Amino acid sequence: MTLDQRQLHAFVDGELDLKSQLAIEGQLQGDPALRRQVDELRQLREAVREHADYHVAPDDLRRRMAALVAAPQQAAAAAPPAAPAPARRPAAARAGSIGTALQSWLGLRPLAASLAFAGVLAVTANLVWLQASRSDRLMEQVVASHVRATLGQHLVDVASSDHHTVKPFLSSKLGFSPPVDELRVPGSSFLGGRVDYIDGRPVAALVYKQGEHVVDSFVWPGQSPDSEPSYAAERGYLTARWSRNGMQHWVISDVNPEEFRTLVAAIAAGDAPR
Repeated sequence: MTLDQRQLHAFVDGELDLKSQLAIEGQLQGDPALRRQVDELRQLREAVREHADYHVAPDDLRRRMAALVAAPQQAAAAAPPAAPAPARRPAAARAGSIGTALQSWLGLRPLAASLAFAGVLAVTANLVWLQASRSDRLMEQVVASHVRATLGQHLVDVASSDHHTVKPFLSSKLGFSPPVDELRVPGSSFLGGRVDYIDGRPVAALVYKQGEHVVDSFVWPGQSPDSEPSYAAERGYLTARWSRNGMQHWVISDVNPEEFRTLVAAIAAGDAPR
């Protein structure tokens, strides 16, 4: 399968469907040149993410724009009814109407501000949509990574049930130190960890087993405020995601819902401040 630049960028951005994502992942295994291309794109994306300037609008912008929207409405409510214009006016009156027209045009400035505010609202709505779309892409990537690891039988890079072994290994491969805990949940075991890729960056994947079911817990640094786990189902898998102490967490497995919630609660509790 030959890939063009559009497909490569879509793959790195996690915009492909699960089948296409897995197909390209398989192709990467036997194509060093393609693997280099993907790595370069991921490094470029990471550099932009880490170093590009990001500017937040001032807090009073919304208040000022809201006031501009309210101004023409208040003016319209206070203005007296307009008198009907005569069918034909003298030249002097027509000359005077130029001033009236100019005043009317100037009166459109609050309307222009209203339109600008509507534009700001549209941009805000678009940002909300982009955030939801990004969440969907993350979901696809989490599922793809979990399926790839379980089908390819490459669950861990370091096989150990001791977090004192797993944590230093992952920290040496990543630019951060992930929280690593062995779970005290009946029927569960800690298999170890691996380095994976989610959202175009290397992440820690902590691997557990609940009975015969594999549980992947992905962790990477983020800037989202702390949140409680939120649950979803995707392609036959249960997922949970939350933020805690500057880390993003995604957990995925095909265990039953009750066991899954127990595991997520144990993982989240292990990351709680002590």
